[in-house]
Amino acid sequence: MTPGRSAWSAGPGDPKGLRLTSGALPRLEAPPWLRRMLRPIAIPTDWTRVVAAAVGVGVPQVVGLLTGSTDEAVLASVGALCASFSDVTGSYRFRLRRLAIAVVLGAIGFAAGAAAPDPLWAVVAVLAVSVPSVLASRLGELWSSGGAHMLTFCVVATGQRSPVLALHEQVAWFLAGELLVLALAAATWPVRGTAPARDAVAEIFTAILRMFGPGETITARQRLTKALDTAHDVLIGGASMSRSRVRDRLHLIYLRATPVVEAAVSVAHAGITPPLRTREALAGLARCVRTGEIPPRFQPGPTESALVGALDEGIAELVDAFRDAKRSPAPGRQRERLSIGATTWRQVLRMLLCLALAEGFAVLAGFEQGYWIALTVALVLRPNSGSVFARTVLRALGTILGVLVAWALLALLPAGWWLVPFIVALAGKLPVALSRHYGLFSAVVTALVLLQMSQQAQFYPAARLVDTFVGCAIVLVVGFLLRGVRGGPSLRDGVADAVESVADYLSRSLSGAEHGRPALRRRTYRQLADLRSRLQQLLMSPDRHNEAEAWWPTIAVLERVVDAATEQAVRAGDTDLQQAQRLVSTMRMVNRRLRADPEVRPDSLHAEIDAIYHHMAAR
Repeated sequence: MTPGRSAWSAGPGDPKGLRLTSGALPRLEAPPWLRRMLRPIAIPTDWTRVVAAAVGVGVPQVVGLLTGSTDEAVLASVGALCASFSDVTGSYRFRLRRLAIAVVLGAIGFAAGAAAPDPLWAVVAVLAVSVPSVLASRLGELWSSGGAHMLTFCVVATGQRSPVLALHEQVAWFLAGELLVLALAAATWPVRGTAPARDAVAEIFTAILRMFGPGETITARQRLTKALDTAHDVLIGGASMSRSRVRDRLHLIYLRATPVVEAAVSVAHAGITPPLRTREALAGLARCVRTGEIPPRFQPGPTESALVGALDEGIAELVDAFRDAKRSPAPGRQRERLSIGATTWRQVLRMLLCLALAEGFAVLAGFEQGYWIALTVALVLRPNSGSVFARTVLRALGTILGVLVAWALLALLPAGWWLVPFIVALAGKLPVALSRHYGLFSAVVTALVLLQMSQQAQFYPAARLVDTFVGCAIVLVVGFLLRGVRGGPSLRDGVADAVESVADYLSRSLSGAEHGRPALRRRTYRQLADLRSRLQQLLMSPDRHNEAEAWWPTIAVLERVVDAATEQAVRAGDTDLQQAQRLVSTMRMVNRRLRADPEVRPDSLHAEIDAIYHHMAAR
């Protein structure tokens, strides 16, 4: 069984959204896709990001009020927003690299938008920037984020050009705000923390240990359920869903934790306290997940309880998988440079079409600040960010809430110093909302931007609602119309095609053949990237989320198989040809089963492919 959200809750809900309670009447429950879409993720607050955003956005506002330089302050504050949007919790090096790329590309996009002399050229600039912005999503998570900010702030610049500042001055003040946040993030190195994904997975093992300690067993099981749910949400439904080596490793540990969880629940239910070696192994797993260390091997000891024996065996297998994953090769850089496939070009076409409609509608309707329509399109259609449908709905709901908050504040308080504390508070809330829920993030950023605009007497709340709804409608209508002409294979056939490509590459790599191998590797990585992109879009789709989630682990392990095959091809001459032939035959058999049997379960295929990977990683 593959662990899913609430896997250990009493009484799983049926497919129609009904769950039987202890009473006689069923109670209605929202369907899983809607619960996933509306539920915030319980990620711990990263105070370094909160402080960087609050100070970065707040300081320009204060300086502007003190000096009377309103235009300069707003531009610097908008630049700080650009950098704050890209600041994520993670390793110190990753955080600074992501911020630096966002600073450079955000400034380029802002300069392109600000340089447009009239509305027609503004449309041309936005459409021109949108193409490299979408293509950047195939260069990895760092460039994907930077490309999205390049387009977003190009659109912002077309509507927020200063009438009193020269182009180079506008870009300079925008860049100054970005650099302020970058400097604040760089200054946090003494207090850099562990990524929330590590904490979420480690909490599973900590929760298991609590079940064996003193206290109420039912309460401990509920904590374990919550830990599994949180880890599931962080790994599958988090704000950032791009591939990374650490995230794939944590997802592997999460999946391999299933036998440990099952055995631990059985042991706790039987009232058995496992031996000290078992509890120490669980504590060590939690520590190693948090720190990234390699756990020591665990050897099951003699025991009179079959349940404890099963728990020990599960821990031993999990530790071995953990150690193998730590030794596995890093994702190939070749893939990140050359992973542009058919899905990417469809995303480019969709972005161009939606932006053209948004800009055209704004011009024809004579909207004074119609750039908000294009801004909505750019934010909702951002690649590598999950379901477009979910983001569209949450963007609309968040905008309503944000406008109401800003409207209430401006009705009660005069513009100027009275608004600064609320601007700072909202800026500090941005990183939290960005990590936990897109709807909350939309509400916070809408309220914040409207309060900033009020400093220049540009507050039009009703117009912002109309602009946002028009942008969301364009995305939904165009997305619906394109859905029928996309063509291409079904998700199952897409996985089968990917397995076939991986089998071909495996055969070529393990046989030592060099001719055509680089091109085949690029094609395979490109195909897997396209398939991963499809899964991301379907994870919060009302009718496809269960199917997408079931196939997600398979894509991750296929990528690891290609990585391992690449490593063995580089080592050349260190391959057992008979074993290589068996591995390739097994992969081709998986492909035949996938195509011939529509009832075959994704988790069984995942287990077979995972076994192939571990055979290769063990060499």
